[in-house]
Amino acid sequence: MRAISLAHPFYKRHFRTHGLDPSRVRSLDDLASLPPTRKEDYIADPEAFRLQAADLPDDFGPAERVLWDIAYTTGTTSGKPSPFYNTTHDAYAIWDQARRCNEAEGVRPDDRIANLYPLADFPTGAFLSVIRSGMIAGIPVINGMTGSAQSEFKVRHSLGEALEKVTAFKPTVLWGVPSFVRRFLDEARRQGRDLSAARLVITSGEPVPPALRAEMKALLSACGAGDVQFRARYAFTEMQGGLVQCTEDAGGQNVTPDLYHLEVVDPETFRRLPDGEGGMLAITHLHRRGTVLLRYLVGDIVTLSREPCPHCGRIGERVVRTPRRTGSLVKCRGMLVNTDVVIDVLSAVAAIGVFQIVFMRDDAPGAMDRMVIRVERDAEDATLRERLVADVQRAVSLRPEVEFVARGTIYDQERSIKTRRVVDLRPKVD
Repeated sequence: MRAISLAHPFYKRHFRTHGLDPSRVRSLDDLASLPPTRKEDYIADPEAFRLQAADLPDDFGPAERVLWDIAYTTGTTSGKPSPFYNTTHDAYAIWDQARRCNEAEGVRPDDRIANLYPLADFPTGAFLSVIRSGMIAGIPVINGMTGSAQSEFKVRHSLGEALEKVTAFKPTVLWGVPSFVRRFLDEARRQGRDLSAARLVITSGEPVPPALRAEMKALLSACGAGDVQFRARYAFTEMQGGLVQCTEDAGGQNVTPDLYHLEVVDPETFRRLPDGEGGMLAITHLHRRGTVLLRYLVGDIVTLSREPCPHCGRIGERVVRTPRRTGSLVKCRGMLVNTDVVIDVLSAVAAIGVFQIVFMRDDAPGAMDRMVIRVERDAEDATLRERLVADVQRAVSLRPEVEFVARGTIYDQERSIKTRRVVDLRPKVD
């Protein structure tokens, strides 16, 4: 708290505004006296959440001041990704966190990891987490390099190119967003590719319901793999590694309680709730020097337990009920999409009137999430479709589909007062 009270722009103002004395926050219990930090505060001014090196006390060393790298989280009011700064001190902590996550998930010294996360136009926490895990374990990682990265340079791979390179590598661990991993495996089966070395799949960004897990296991079996284990992370950039599973049926667990403190608060009063009650997840950084957050509301409703894991005995908060997201940030294919930004982009296009953002998933196990922009229009317009796709992708880094529908399809004034701008038709996962 000493560093925060001296060198953190947002919390210095925050403490003054609420008449709080940071020196009185000496324990985790004392954190309850602090008002939560909203995601909107962070994404509106990410620089205000970075410790200012020039204001740190003299006894803070170079490792605590030097910027090592930056990860980015999506879902901003401006449409721009929010930077999350890591100093050298933080990088060391994150590598140690990766080591502990590796141990919990069962990554071995002789593994070979295939990084199937997409290559975006900015470094995402998910993409970086795979690289860090391989670095700390001293094991090789091959990057599929698919995705929507836009560049004049030849850096992005097609699915076919990624499949050829990855299968030649004979990976033992496949790591990525579930829907893309499923697509990758389906294409591998179709081409008769050999994935017999695969023994572990690690995912984050989307839930992995039993039907999807069973389908992916069947696809792996068709590619020659034996008994493949799955580990689904509940991850977000602000934690840099996320909550991990030690077995397929375990709840996501914070295996680094010395680095992050998790709590659940009432959505209306922000009062801390006891374990076993559902509420908004808040995270506090306990040992960081770059971007620092206190009682930061992640945006999900969860239920926590602090009992040791019944499977492995590790301590640290465990999510014992599937998270569900709140607010205008919607997760699609592993990306947080700020639907307010999409609405602003579409509203600025004079050529369209009534529109709707629809998140859907086809009724088939393992089907990928889709973001569909529905536009009421008398006729198809290829030029307009291309513009909308480009504008939305540029704003939120996710490529949408565009569907033109007949007038009155989206908004029928005889049935509703106003248009439902955002509709999520995806089935809920228990």
